[in-house]
Amino acid sequence: MATISKRTNKSGTYYYLVESARVNGKPRIVKQEYLGTAAKIEEAVKRMSSGDSIPDPDLVRVYEFGAVTALYSVADRLGICQIIDDIAGKRNQGLPVSTYMLLAAINRVVEPRSKNTFWEWFDKTVLYKMFPTANAKSLSSQGFWNNMAGLDSDKISRIEDEITRRVVSQYALDLKCLLFDNTNFFTYLDTSNPSELGKRGNSKQKRTDLKIVGLSLMVAPDHNIPLFHEVYPGNKPDARQFSDVIGKLKDRYRKLGRGECEVTLVFDKGNNNEENIVGLIEAVPGAFHFVGGLRASQCPELLEIPKSEYIPLGGAFSEATAYRSAKEVYGRGFTVVVTYNPELYRKQMIGIAANIVRCEKDLAALKERLRLRREGAVTKGKKPTVASVEKNISTILSAEHMHDVYDCAVSGEPGQTPDIDYRFSEERFGALQERSLGKTVLFTDQSEWSNEQIVAAYRSQYHVEDAFKQMKDTKYLAFSPIRHFRDPQICVHAFYCVLALTLACLMNKELGEMGHEVSIRRMLDEFRSAQQVMSVYRANRGKPTIKTAYSRFEGMALEYSDKYGLLDYVK
Repeated sequence: MATISKRTNKSGTYYYLVESARVNGKPRIVKQEYLGTAAKIEEAVKRMSSGDSIPDPDLVRVYEFGAVTALYSVADRLGICQIIDDIAGKRNQGLPVSTYMLLAAINRVVEPRSKNTFWEWFDKTVLYKMFPTANAKSLSSQGFWNNMAGLDSDKISRIEDEITRRVVSQYALDLKCLLFDNTNFFTYLDTSNPSELGKRGNSKQKRTDLKIVGLSLMVAPDHNIPLFHEVYPGNKPDARQFSDVIGKLKDRYRKLGRGECEVTLVFDKGNNNEENIVGLIEAVPGAFHFVGGLRASQCPELLEIPKSEYIPLGGAFSEATAYRSAKEVYGRGFTVVVTYNPELYRKQMIGIAANIVRCEKDLAALKERLRLRREGAVTKGKKPTVASVEKNISTILSAEHMHDVYDCAVSGEPGQTPDIDYRFSEERFGALQERSLGKTVLFTDQSEWSNEQIVAAYRSQYHVEDAFKQMKDTKYLAFSPIRHFRDPQICVHAFYCVLALTLACLMNKELGEMGHEVSIRRMLDEFRSAQQVMSVYRANRGKPTIKTAYSRFEGMALEYSDKYGLLDYVK
C-alpha cells in the first residue's frame, strides 16, 4: 500500500511516496520515491486549480511486468522455491538460495545479465513485490557467489528430480517418446584455468579459440520441455557422454513414478556405438526402446538400393519415401529404415552448389599463385612443396562431399615449385546424388512400429535441437557467455539456465492450450511489452493520487493474465 511520508532535517521538510509490505509478518518499507518539498506540492496544486483538467503526473515509474510475472506465476504454481529450499537448506542471513536461483532463471529468460548489473535489471521490474527483502547488496555478485556454494551436483540432481516430477504430473506430459542430444557452449576461461569442465574441443559455435563446456539434455516433444540435464567436459565425445548418462536417464524416468523404462529414446547418429545400444536395451534395471541414426559407413549396401524400390510414406510426409529392411547392427538384429526426402535433397544440393563454387575459386587461386611463383613474379614467403600444396588442397576440399567429386593431382620435380591439376567429376557427382543425398538411415528395436511411426519419432529430434537453438539465442534464454571460472559455479549456471528454459517452455505450453501456438521469442516479445506504469498526481489538498496502468496489456498476454491472476502478484 502506498502512503506519503514526511521527513524533517536541518535543511527542511521533505515528502516521500512510500510502499509498505509485510515481511515475516511485520510491516516493512519495500519501496520509496522522493516527491519534494511542500512548496513543490503547492505549486502542483495551484497548477491543477488554475484550470488544467488533465495535469501531468509529478512522478512516473515504469516497471517490467508481463513476462517476469508470468514466469514467476509458473514457478509459484510448481512450488519451485519450496523445492529448492527444502533440499538446499536456508542460509542464516540474506536471501534464500531459492530466491537467487529463481531470479537468475527469470533474468536468463527475459534479459540475460551479468551479476554485476543484476540489481539494475531487478529494480526496473515488479519483482520487488514478490521479493520485498531484495536489495542492491543482497543481489550483488558476491551475494550470488555466496549462495551458489549452497548447491552441489547432488543437490542440483535432487532438485531437478522433484521439479521434473511435478512438471510431468501437473502438465500431464506424454513420456512415451523422449529426445536426447548434446551440445557445447564457449566460455571465457583462461588457458591456465584448471577447470575440468572447460576444455578445448570441437566447438559447435565455431569458437575454436575458446574453451568449451558440454551440455546433455533430454526433453519431451511437448513444447521442448527439459526433463534432464548434465554438464560435462567440452572435449568429451558425444557418444562417450551418452554412454555415461544412460543410467541417469533411466533413473530420472523411474523417479517420475512411471515404473520401468517403457519409453522410446530418440537420438542422432553422433551418439550411437555398440556400448550405448547395449546400455539402452539390455542393461538393467530397466531398458529403453530407441530410434537412432546410422552413419553411411555402417550400411553401404542399403544406400545402393535404387530409389525405385522405395515406397511412399503416408500421413504428413508428403513426397518422402522409405525402404525397410532387417539388418544386423553391432551384432544384433534391428529394423532399419532408409528414407528419401526430396526437400532434404533440395537443401543439400543448395549447400553443395555453394561449396563447388567456393572450391573452384580457391583451387583456381592456388593454381595461379603457384604459376606466379614458378615464373618468378612472386619470390617472398615460404617456398611451397608438394606436401604443403597437398595439405592446402585438402583444406580447400574439406567441405562435405568435395573430396568425393574432385580429382586433384600435384606434380613437380624436387626443389621446384609444384603445379596442380584438378577436375570436377560429373560421374561421381551423379553417383553421389543417387546414392546419398536426401537419404537418412534409421534403426530401431521397435520392430512392430510402422515406417511412419519410426520416421515421425526420429524427426521429433528437432525439439531438442530447438531447445539448444533457443539457449544459443543472444536475446532470450542465452546460456552464454558463462561468466564463472570454477566448475561448481558453472554447474549452478547450467542449472538455472535449464530452469529458465523449463519455465519459458511451460508458459509457452499454457499459451498453446489456450489456442496461442507461438514461438518463445514472439511470446516474450508480446509479454515484455506489458509494463506497469505508476503515475503520481497531486490533489487539491496536497494528498497524492497514485494511478497504476499498463503500457500495453492485450491479446494473449491479457488472456493469460486473466486466467492465471498475474495482477494478484503485484497488488
